[in-house]
Amino acid sequence: MPSSLFPDSFPEPWAAEWGEDEFGLWMALVYQNICQVFRWIRPGWFLVGSPARERGCYEAETRHEALLSRGYWLADSACTQALWRAVAWIIRAIS
Repeated sequence: MPSSLFPDSFPEPWAAEWGEDEFGLWMALVYQNICQVFRWIRPGWFLVGSPARERGCYEAETRHEALLSRGYWLADSACTQALWRAVAWIIRAIS
C-alpha cells in the first residue's frame, strides 16, 4: 500500500488558489488571468475497464484492479487555447 494518500507538499509553490471540496484536494494555476485547476489523484487500488453493461464495452474487455503507487496532480479539464498560447510563448522566450 502507498505510504501516503496526500501530496508531499500542499499547496505547491505555483498554486494561486487551493482547497478541498467534495471531490478532494485541488489547486489552481493562474497565468496571465488564465486559470487551470488541478485535482489530486491519490494512490490506491481502483477498477480498470468498463462494466459489461456499459454501452460500447467490448466483449473481451475484463474489469480488473490496478494499483496507482504514487499520487499525482491532474488538470480537471482540457488545456484551453489561451493557456496553450501562453505556455508556448514562455517556451519560445526561454529557448
